[in-house]
Amino acid sequence: MTDAEIDALETPEAWSGAFDARSESVLRFTDAMCGDTHALDPALVTELRTHFSETELAELVLVAGQANLNNRAGNAAKQLFGN
Repeated sequence: MTDAEIDALETPEAWSGAFDARSESVLRFTDAMCGDTHALDPALVTELRTHFSETELAELVLVAGQANLNNRAGNAAKQLFGN
């Protein structure tokens, strides 16, 4: 990744200027995975399906889900057990 791409990760508004459409759709998906996954934007689902195969989508779900689980479990553990 370039420094500009790393900087752009901080705000979704900067994604379109730093990433191609395929990468930006992954970033929006991973951001959505941090919220209410019962309500994924249908337009995002359609967009992801244009960029990725079913196998790739399954991998994205698993990788984003595992990262989300690790973050949430880590945050809870810090609160329960301290630093």
